[in-house]
Amino acid sequence: MKPTVSVVIPNYNHARYLGERLESVLNQTYQHFEVLILDDCSTDNSREVIESYRSNPHVSQIIYNEANGGGVFRQWEKGIHIAKGELVWIAESDDKCEPTFLEALVGCFGRNENLALAFCKSLLFNDEGTTWTMDTEGLTAGQYDSHTFVARFMSRGCPMLNASACLFSRKAFDRIDNQYTQFRASGDRMFWTLIAEQGGVAVVDERLNWYRKHETNVTKNGFQNGINQRETKLILDYIFSKGYISQKTYRQIRRRYLKKFVFELLTDSQLKKDIYQFWGYNYLQQQSLRLEAYYHHLVK
Repeated sequence: MKPTVSVVIPNYNHARYLGERLESVLNQTYQHFEVLILDDCSTDNSREVIESYRSNPHVSQIIYNEANGGGVFRQWEKGIHIAKGELVWIAESDDKCEPTFLEALVGCFGRNENLALAFCKSLLFNDEGTTWTMDTEGLTAGQYDSHTFVARFMSRGCPMLNASACLFSRKAFDRIDNQYTQFRASGDRMFWTLIAEQGGVAVVDERLNWYRKHETNVTKNGFQNGINQRETKLILDYIFSKGYISQKTYRQIRRRYLKKFVFELLTDSQLKKDIYQFWGYNYLQQQSLRLEAYYHHLVK
């Protein structure tokens, strides 16, 4: 029997992309799915676009929040809880996909009953029509056991570029807690770490997800105001505490993040010192060398 997929589409002010998103979902070659649309108090004409799809037989629920939910990860949780399918796909409202997306990813679960997560490669694009690729080093197509995947990939970043590239088991979701909803910048990485812990992970070597990139400073601002570094450390500490990586690897990854946070994005010397202290390298502040020299001493 073919499993039903619940397609959760969280939307906020993406009216200009929403029709394209919905059409790419509805035109899948795999047709055993329901669509749940959640709008988080959009101020554009999203409601008008959404209502035009209300009569589509695949659309099972449309929910308009009465007040803004306070974060996309809370919207994820809300949608997943009302999903009825055995598999769940969070299809971001500004992305699109190839018609064979579901067919390819659902097939992975048919070949492995213990699979928790499957995802494909992505093609990044913008509103100007530019496309490019971004792949995680060392990540190849195939299936990974939970421990290997978390240790090799989730400890160093988020190999799935965004939620639209992923399909996961509802049973796996039911076994995790909702700590990821407290994150503002890196909740997706925490979410996929928790899901990957529940079973195997499959990687499909096809670019079936189109991930739209916008020209904003959100990521950079996240680094500068400390949100991203705090959440990154929480995730890394969690992975280390569960025994996925050794203390040596943990320290190596922390050093890599120091370079990323401090030397590539920040110019404020005091903030650099504060970040060193945050990541547990307090002794560096007591040295007489310049801060840049501290870094080279640290990573050599």
